[in-house]
Amino acid sequence: MSVIPNPPRSFPYERAVKLARSLSVLFVAASALSALAQRNAAPLTQDNGDCTGAIFIADSVYHQPQAVRGFGNKLEIKENPSDHTQWFEREHHTTWYKFRSPATTTLTFDIIPDNIEDDIDFLLFQGAVPGICDKIATKQAVPVRSNISRNDKGNRSICGLRKDAPDDFIRSGVGASFSRGIEVQQGELFYLVIDYQDRPLAGYTIRFHYDPPPPPPEPEPEDDSKKQQQLVISILDAKTGKPIEANLTIDGMRFNEVVEAKGKSSYQYEMDMYRNIKIGCVRQGYMFQTVRVKGNTDPEVKVEVKLNPVGAGERVVIDDIRFVGNEDKVMRQSEASLLLLLRFLQLNPKVRIEIEGHVNGPTFKNKKEFIDLSTSRSKTVYDFLVVNDVEPERLSYVGMGNSQMLYPAPKNKEESEANRRVEIKVLGN
Repeated sequence: MSVIPNPPRSFPYERAVKLARSLSVLFVAASALSALAQRNAAPLTQDNGDCTGAIFIADSVYHQPQAVRGFGNKLEIKENPSDHTQWFEREHHTTWYKFRSPATTTLTFDIIPDNIEDDIDFLLFQGAVPGICDKIATKQAVPVRSNISRNDKGNRSICGLRKDAPDDFIRSGVGASFSRGIEVQQGELFYLVIDYQDRPLAGYTIRFHYDPPPPPPEPEPEDDSKKQQQLVISILDAKTGKPIEANLTIDGMRFNEVVEAKGKSSYQYEMDMYRNIKIGCVRQGYMFQTVRVKGNTDPEVKVEVKLNPVGAGERVVIDDIRFVGNEDKVMRQSEASLLLLLRFLQLNPKVRIEIEGHVNGPTFKNKKEFIDLSTSRSKTVYDFLVVNDVEPERLSYVGMGNSQMLYPAPKNKEESEANRRVEIKVLGN
């Protein structure tokens, strides 16, 4: 993907506060939006042409001053009929974005080209789907809105969503420039892919609208919660104690954002105090690991993540794949751990694993009901991996019932949930 920058802009810019607060304030203070939007766009890379490299939009006005060429590293949308209403025929010159709704409302938006000659199309996906990028590529996740109509210079080639538009999907050719607005819940995640049919000439502005608008932010109490602390993460080989490079995901360090980092053995961040964070770590040739850090007021928080080399018999307890009561339904908070397991298997294509399901059954013998339920839970994880293109011959699953509870006599809800877990055992590499 090559990038053509527009001439630099001289508008003053003040850093917008994050997702819900910034959207609330910016909606009320509409006169300041143009200036605030100028610095939103980071330099584009090849990765931003793919769903996995989607750029997070935290403001209600976002200006992308660059025009992109190409579809990234992977052609994710292809081989569709030219008159399909929901899908592009294929990607041409694409950039992917993701954003969250700041309120329960009707979402509409405008995509405004800097150059009226540019013909811009878009697809919108609901984002709360485990492995969504893999599922988009296989059409298991489908657009909830689309507009592939030819640009209308009579309205400055603007396209988007509007409340009064009658149709959810607009196919290619001469057609309406706007699809119907969508009802959204507060915090709901969406993925937006923007595509130029022809070679791009300039960038564009995305302007989000909410009806009703988000409520004004509540005044913050004056306390020391705004003080910063240093987070220092070191990754070590568990056998040798030597530093090793690995990929990280950090959930909870920043509001409504998962921080990702690659290629280092030591990472340092500045964050607010009292943050409860979850650090996921994965490296080729090693078992993946998740470490939780409870919020505190220490000026420096040091975390060591120790990874064990992949080998037959190695196992990982995935205590964040949680299930609802006496069901095999995975709780929403488990999605990140399912994806971490998927990435581990993608990085290690020769690894074979056994998925062990466990239930919470204190004071009871390991009866058939427990074994059946734990088997069903392990199969839920198995099915997720198979759907995301992990070869079935690399996977097996088994139910252990309540025979290996972490807490034989759980004292609280947390211990009971920990008993309802999944363990991953390596069978071969």
